[in-house]
Amino acid sequence: MVEEIGIKQKSESGFSPRELVVKYIRFLPWVVISVAIFLILGYVKLRYSTPIYSVSGKLLVSRNNPYGGGGGGDEKFGDIFMMQNTGNSLNDQMEILRSRSISARVITAAGLQTTYYNKGKVRASAVYSRDMPFVLIINHMVDSTKGFGLLVTIINDNEFTLNEQGKKYLFNEPVELNGVQFRLLRTTIPYAYFASKEFLVNWSPLEDAAAALSGSIKVAQAGDFTNVLALAYETESIPIGLDIVNNFMKEFQKASLEEKRLQAENTLAFINDQLIAVRKELGGVEQHLQDFRESNRIFETKQQSELLFGLLSESTKQVTEYGVKLKVIDYLTHYLDDKNAPNRAVPATLGIDEPSFLQQVSEYNKLQLERSTAIKSTTADNPYIKTLDAGLEKIRQDILENLKNIRQTYIVATGDLERKNGETDSQIKAIPGKEKRLLEVTREQNILQELYSFLLQKKLETSISSASTISNIVVLEPAISLGGPIAPNRKSAYLTAILIGLAIPIGIILLIEYLNDKVSSKQDIEKITSIPILGEVGHSDSDGALIVTSKNRNFIAEQFRTIRSNLQYILPKVEKPVLMVTSSFSGEGKSFISTNLGAVFSVSDRRTVILEFDIRKPKIMEGLGLKERKGLTNFIVRSVELPEIIYPVPGQDNLFVIPCGPVPPNPAEMLLNERVDELFTQLRQQFDIIIIDTAPVGLVSDSITLGKYADAVVYIVRHNYTFRKFLQFANDLFVKKKLPHLSIVINDIKTRAGYGGYYGYGYGYGYGYGYNSHYFDNGTKKKGFFKRLTSKNVSNNGSNGKS
Repeated sequence: MVEEIGIKQKSESGFSPRELVVKYIRFLPWVVISVAIFLILGYVKLRYSTPIYSVSGKLLVSRNNPYGGGGGGDEKFGDIFMMQNTGNSLNDQMEILRSRSISARVITAAGLQTTYYNKGKVRASAVYSRDMPFVLIINHMVDSTKGFGLLVTIINDNEFTLNEQGKKYLFNEPVELNGVQFRLLRTTIPYAYFASKEFLVNWSPLEDAAAALSGSIKVAQAGDFTNVLALAYETESIPIGLDIVNNFMKEFQKASLEEKRLQAENTLAFINDQLIAVRKELGGVEQHLQDFRESNRIFETKQQSELLFGLLSESTKQVTEYGVKLKVIDYLTHYLDDKNAPNRAVPATLGIDEPSFLQQVSEYNKLQLERSTAIKSTTADNPYIKTLDAGLEKIRQDILENLKNIRQTYIVATGDLERKNGETDSQIKAIPGKEKRLLEVTREQNILQELYSFLLQKKLETSISSASTISNIVVLEPAISLGGPIAPNRKSAYLTAILIGLAIPIGIILLIEYLNDKVSSKQDIEKITSIPILGEVGHSDSDGALIVTSKNRNFIAEQFRTIRSNLQYILPKVEKPVLMVTSSFSGEGKSFISTNLGAVFSVSDRRTVILEFDIRKPKIMEGLGLKERKGLTNFIVRSVELPEIIYPVPGQDNLFVIPCGPVPPNPAEMLLNERVDELFTQLRQQFDIIIIDTAPVGLVSDSITLGKYADAVVYIVRHNYTFRKFLQFANDLFVKKKLPHLSIVINDIKTRAGYGGYYGYGYGYGYGYGYNSHYFDNGTKKKGFFKRLTSKNVSNNGSNGKS
């Protein structure tokens, strides 16, 4: 029969989802409360968080020639003054947009060195200067490299206080504070429109404000194959954000135009300087030619000379081109070495088409433009300007060194051509010296005339282009703010609140479960031991130990009736069985179980006797409300006979009890007395059921000693009280068969403890009625939710905890 019960128990020991829900449903109110609290906190955070908006705009960066086209005219030198647009890539433009120089221009244009906030009860809100009831005007500062802040409290239309001081100041009148002389200029905006009369005013140096703004603006390419740049700025004030993005695009356009005009002005200045020099040199050559003709009477070139010198025409053209380029290099070298006119951009490339030289000129002009922009808002002693000057000087030296190398290359090439001309000269030795000299002077004149005409042409083209210069930056979409705030994200905030609200109580619950080393469910028992579970007993709030009576049909009484039914499959086929009840340690309710087991057998018309063999700590008589009398110890020492110590239980037919008697000094040795054998022999003759309430087997050896008299042993495990480690000890007793027909009764199960909202036996025996069924005459009103929620789970509540 034991095997049959064990098989049925194992078949139903799986931990179903329903049992999981039932186990943890008691924590649901705490989870709901936790989620509600965090949702409220999330709402409060959202209520008082500063909303952030995104403002965006788009502009087109054209790749056209900054001067509107190339040079025309002379094909031979048509590319000399062409701008090589090497630094106009989108990446360069993005870096320029994010540069501190552009940010400084935006700060100055929008007046953002001073920021204003209206102080509320919880947070301060940004206010644009044009919407303020006053604005800050700085007259003088001792140290302009340090920022400062003010807390302005408006008293009325004419007066205010500063930094929570009691002193009153007047609007529009000078105020001096901490080395700063300023005025608060009253505007026409009424201060009554604001949340409070307190305003925070912060002033920052231009360099600091520009650095902060350049780090906040976002610039990206709108598409992989477009020349469109998208600007984005996040702000708590939409008007401020719109002005910032619009000013970024406007100042970027202006900077682009200024760069082109500056390059055109430098080119014109260079051309004018070279025209003066070439004009002077050409005049000298022409006068020399005229003097030579007059003194030597040579006014025409002979036909013979034209034929002979025609062989030199090709070489002469190449020498002329190199001569022009050498002149340009000499002019550029002088231009860069001119100490009286520093910080000038290098005009174009002037026909020097070496890639390294073009890259150096592009970098030099870019730094020069950045310096000219930055110097407008600071001084030459600023560390940033000094850094730029150092970079410019290094690039200038590199350009001079490169020009020197290029010049040497051209000289070598010219020498090679001259050597070829020498070979040709050896074939025309018959030409008169005067005509040869005339040809040389004429060739020099032609070079200068060609260069002079070229310079005049480029001067005209540059002047026309400069006058008609337009920006290659086009605003496609002015600044706009679409939709609501991008932060804080309300959905994300509430989702986070719900997740935290769930995680904290669930984490605590799991931690408690992990740290809990007591038996909290039937599955805990089934995982550790294979001992069959005889039944389960719910928690009793009664003060008395006796629950089962002939007329009592409450739930706990029916549970004991089910245990009685299940015992017929545990007890061996003996006529008058002896049932021993024990546990791991004191307080698990074995005396309560023993008393009611005796009662449930007595109501079935079977004479039952309960032996109070827990000699060290007897509880049976106390639980029945009876006084201590002579008992087992008196019988064992032969001071009384058996009939003298058998007492009927009042109100219970067929139920008797034999008390413990006086507690002896040697309980273990007393149980070995031969009178104990006589006791059970006589009791079997007088009673149908003998129940032994013995000491905890986990503490003393009394139960092992008395086990030889028992036909079956009931091992009590108290819910949320018995330690799991003691189940291993009980399992050893079962496996090693130290106690006969061992089975377990789970005691003191509380419905609110998550064991289940019902008490199931799992064997198919008895009735198996639900906890809330009206079949039972419970007589106890169920506690309300909050009373059950707040009631303490004290281990010895009710009669179940009586040993």
